[in-house]
Amino acid sequence: MSGKRKAAVLLVVAALAIVAAVLVTRGRASQDGARMSNRGGPAIAIRGLRMKLAPISSGHLLAVRHGRALYRMQLADGTPCFGAGRAADLGTPGSVVCGHGGFPSGGDPVLDISVYEGTRRDVRELSLFRAEGFAADGVAAVHFLRPNGDVALSIPVSGNVYSASNVPHGPIAGVSAVDKDGKRMWRSP
Repeated sequence: MSGKRKAAVLLVVAALAIVAAVLVTRGRASQDGARMSNRGGPAIAIRGLRMKLAPISSGHLLAVRHGRALYRMQLADGTPCFGAGRAADLGTPGSVVCGHGGFPSGGDPVLDISVYEGTRRDVRELSLFRAEGFAADGVAAVHFLRPNGDVALSIPVSGNVYSASNVPHGPIAGVSAVDKDGKRMWRSP
């Protein structure tokens, strides 16, 4: 193969790679919506956590919704943590989740810290007791799904936080995230 022909083939392959990359990312380059723009207010003292291996002494209040305070915190090693607790006890989260990778990412744009309860002893069904959590930028709503795939509850995301004061009775089989156009971006499980 001549030098000109090799250069032409190389140019075609490079052009195809660029077109494929644009198609795969839908023209958004490496932006997968995998960040949280809500950094919260000023740092506040975090009290009452009994995690010797993961000490957290301060965090940021992201939002107060329906009597619940939702926090963004960080371990000394930089690992992000998220938590929620009663708004009447600011700075005292009742639950905390510290991720080691994962949220927020394009493949994991929702961190659901909702509370579920069993509906029956003889069947592995769960229903919602309280719905709340965190979502990456680009997630417009979080949907809680019935076993047949129907949406049981849709909660809008605002400031990277979602929370509902009333939840439906009945089994919940999954959670999904949708964008502003209602297009499903993610589902678990």
